[in-house]
Amino acid sequence: MQGNIPIKFTDPQQESAQLQKIAGEVVAILTANEEILYIALQNPTAMTIKKDAVVVTTNRIILYRPGIIGRISFVDFQWRDVVSVSMNQGMMSSEITVGNTSGVAQKVGNLEKQQAKRLYGIAQQLEQEWRERRRVREMEEARAKSGGVFLGSMPFSAGPGVPTPAAPAESAEDPVQRMAKAKEMWTQGLITETEFQALKAKILSTM
Repeated sequence: MQGNIPIKFTDPQQESAQLQKIAGEVVAILTANEEILYIALQNPTAMTIKKDAVVVTTNRIILYRPGIIGRISFVDFQWRDVVSVSMNQGMMSSEITVGNTSGVAQKVGNLEKQQAKRLYGIAQQLEQEWRERRRVREMEEARAKSGGVFLGSMPFSAGPGVPTPAAPAESAEDPVQRMAKAKEMWTQGLITETEFQALKAKILSTM
C-alpha cells in the first residue's frame, strides 16, 4: 500500500513506522467510512518482542494482539455495544479495560501512560455519544411498546426531517397505569426528570 494510512490523532513521541505497521494490519478489517482515530502502544514493561496495542476507530475499539509466525488476534467491541472503558494507571504503565452489553470484558496492560490517557479521553467521548444514542433508541422502543408517551400536547420528536404526527386522543388506559409506566421509564433513564414531571402533570390533569 502506497502512502501512509490516515490516523486522525498521533503523538510526537510515537514511532511512525510502528503505528503504520499496526494501521496497515487493522485497515484490512475496517468497514466502509470507518476511520482510525488513535493507537495506544505498549511500552518496554510488556517484556515481549511483539507489542500489543489498543486501536480506537469511529465504529469500535480494537485490541490488537500480534502472535508468532505472523499471527494476529483482533478483539473488537462495537461502540454501540460498549458499556464501559476504564483505565488503571500504574507507576510505569497503564491498563485499559473494555466491557460490553453482554458482560464480556477484555483488557490490555503495559500501555505507555500518556498514550493510554489520550486513548481513554477519546474513548470516553465516543462512549458518551453512543450511550445517548442507545438511550434515545430504548426510549423510542419503550414508547412504541406502551402505545406512545406524550408530553403536553405534542409527542416526542422523531428526529430532524421526520414529520411529527398529530397527537392522538387521550389513551383510555387507567391514569394510574400510565403514571407507573412513566415512572418506570424515568427510573430506567429513558426519559429525563423534566420530561417525567411534565408527563406526570399531564396525567394528573386527566384524573
